[in-house]
Amino acid sequence: MMEEAPTDNKRRRISAADGSHQGVSCLSDLPSGILAHAASFLAAPSKVLFAVALDENSDALPNERSAAIVGNQWDILDFGEIEEDLAVKLSDAHIEKVLLCIDAVNNVKRLKLANCIHIDGTGLEPLRGSLIIEQIDLSLAGDHQENFLGARPPVSCDRVLPILDSIIEREGCALMYLQFPFSFVWYCEERSRFSDFHAFMLRYNQMWGNREETSCLECNTRLPTDGHEDCYQCEGCGRIFCKECSDPGATDFERTCGGCHDTRCDDCRFERFQFGHNCAECMKTIGPLLADECKRLCQEVEQLKVEIKELRSKS
Repeated sequence: MMEEAPTDNKRRRISAADGSHQGVSCLSDLPSGILAHAASFLAAPSKVLFAVALDENSDALPNERSAAIVGNQWDILDFGEIEEDLAVKLSDAHIEKVLLCIDAVNNVKRLKLANCIHIDGTGLEPLRGSLIIEQIDLSLAGDHQENFLGARPPVSCDRVLPILDSIIEREGCALMYLQFPFSFVWYCEERSRFSDFHAFMLRYNQMWGNREETSCLECNTRLPTDGHEDCYQCEGCGRIFCKECSDPGATDFERTCGGCHDTRCDDCRFERFQFGHNCAECMKTIGPLLADECKRLCQEVEQLKVEIKELRSKS
């Protein structure tokens, strides 16, 4: 019968790069080559998160080890490739470290933040001034998911728009596709034509105008600037909408009112209504907005009643 080898002989030691022996007490003690091989079996975003986790206490990203793990082929970074349970836990700090780790400003052409519903946009700072980014999907929805996520995500115009401005203002900007969260367009505080979001969209359309193209405010479809045959332009705010995004209440594609003969978007018609313009034909096209406004006012009245009741109970 063969004798069992001593336990000590079964233990293996990893040789360091300099040929000396060192014990391995944690993953970060392993050589970069072994870590890179292990990471090659992970989805692309998980690979970067793995590298970031190993260098959690390092202020310098990328470094030699992280570069060996993540490589340099990063045309596409799609968080839809990882489990939704993991993506929803990511913060802006995580996103920023991931983008720094892969040198996103010089490498990433397509970024999709699927299911990253707990970010406010601060983590996108490493993309500032990118000349190679072609697509940024901020809808936070994964493939085959509705853009409307129910509860309003924390992603903020105040955080995101300055970064996007730094991209579109660069000569040679490659950006071709932007998709925004549902909340940017539809929530009440974003619907005014004076909002930062719509001001950005005018600048974005101007960028396309310089390329002899423009894009629909709602769906971002690119449209020719000559003639606008497949779109209409609001006479009030100058924004452009494609045919598919023309509201169901419109009496004709041109959005020209049969009563007052103006061509305006719903936002501008709603604003005119607030200032006393009560054209019945215009009001037909903004029925949903009027219903939402009525609901909002009723909620404010109920809230005021509660506050008044509380004040009376304290007096």
